[in-house]
Amino acid sequence: MAPTKTILIVDDEADLADSCARLLRSVGYGCVVANDVAGAMALFDSEHPGLVLCDITMPVSDGFEMARYVHRKSPDTPIVLMTAYHSSRSLEEARAAGASAYLRKPFANRQLVALIDSLLGRNHNGH
Repeated sequence: MAPTKTILIVDDEADLADSCARLLRSVGYGCVVANDVAGAMALFDSEHPGLVLCDITMPVSDGFEMARYVHRKSPDTPIVLMTAYHSSRSLEEARAAGASAYLRKPFANRQLVALIDSLLGRNHNGH
């Protein structure tokens, strides 16, 4: 079986980022975590992740900026933006920034895994 791509998780809430990483590692993904956009950009450049999972609302810079950065550097890398502050404007801005998907917090673990599996073309039954 080919190695599974790494997922870059970006959230200023370290507990949430770590719980997402634990969940995704438990189903076979590799994960790297950043708690701000500047750190995430550096990790993106060094790790070349297969997918980016990024919170929208963070101090200093936001998930839209991260999405635009990823989309500019690697247009084929899926970007999932997540937010607890849903609005139609943020959904439109996520699409405009190049996001592949938009996830509203709180979300179920299975919802996150199913979304990432579908974006990375992975099937849990047969891998």
